[in-house]
Amino acid sequence: MIRQLQSHDTTERLGPDDMASLREQQHLEAALIGQAARAERSRGVPGVCSNCSDTCHPCAVYCDEDCRTDHEHRESTLARQGRSR
Repeated sequence: MIRQLQSHDTTERLGPDDMASLREQQHLEAALIGQAARAERSRGVPGVCSNCSDTCHPCAVYCDEDCRTDHEHRESTLARQGRSR
């Protein structure tokens, strides 16, 4: 008879405090991954606005607050429609 090894869920032995810590760690990791992905998508060529392609400060992503707001609104609309980049 051949036995198959199965991975066991070790979280069933955790207490409520340990489960809360585990969920907090998972949530933090997911948030950091999401933030890194958003930063990578919004990273443009330094000195060029990511929204209007106008020249701006070399370290800036957008030339002004209106461009940032417009770009974020457009990205959130695309995300809600399931067409995010």
